[in-house]
Amino acid sequence: MKELDLGRGVVLRPAKPTDLPELLRVCLQTGDSGKDATHLHNLPDLVGEIYVAPCVLHEPDFAYALWADNTVVGYLLGVLDTNEFENQLAQSYWPQTKARYAQQDFEITPSDEALLSDLAKQGFSDPELVAKYPSHLHIDIVQSHQSAGYGKSMIAFLLSELKDAGSKGVHLHMSAQNDRARAFYKKFGFVELTEDENECIMGVTY
Repeated sequence: MKELDLGRGVVLRPAKPTDLPELLRVCLQTGDSGKDATHLHNLPDLVGEIYVAPCVLHEPDFAYALWADNTVVGYLLGVLDTNEFENQLAQSYWPQTKARYAQQDFEITPSDEALLSDLAKQGFSDPELVAKYPSHLHIDIVQSHQSAGYGKSMIAFLLSELKDAGSKGVHLHMSAQNDRARAFYKKFGFVELTEDENECIMGVTY
């Protein structure tokens, strides 16, 4: 795995399991369409346990942490083969995570409730989607380091890595309300594939 020097003391490095607490923090701090969602949740790790931890633990070859001044300020996560990845998660990660949250008594917020619903639905992607777009990615950068050009370099880097590993297409999930992210991904050739009031799925082929 490579490191990517983005200048100004900012470096993209392979993520390690020991980075997970910081990566979960970043996920929470970007969980409101790129803005800090800390105030929306009483279950601060849940969003990261759904969207970040699976990649770091089960697809480490394409998991990266963005570092600035010895602090994690973002992450870049890729999955080469979504089918294989989801089969791995179905064996242990999702059952264990779902059981852990089901067994505890939490005072939850509406945002927590939505995430618990997302957790309950975790399983397998649409076969037609992954047939054409077998890989997927996820990226987040805290607000203090957004709009600095890092995201553009990171996405270009990961798309190249996935292509070199044999991917023929990549998809991603994003909030349907995040117009800024939508415009950003379109610069890399992503197009909308499906959309409802909450979520938009975009994809690009090589």
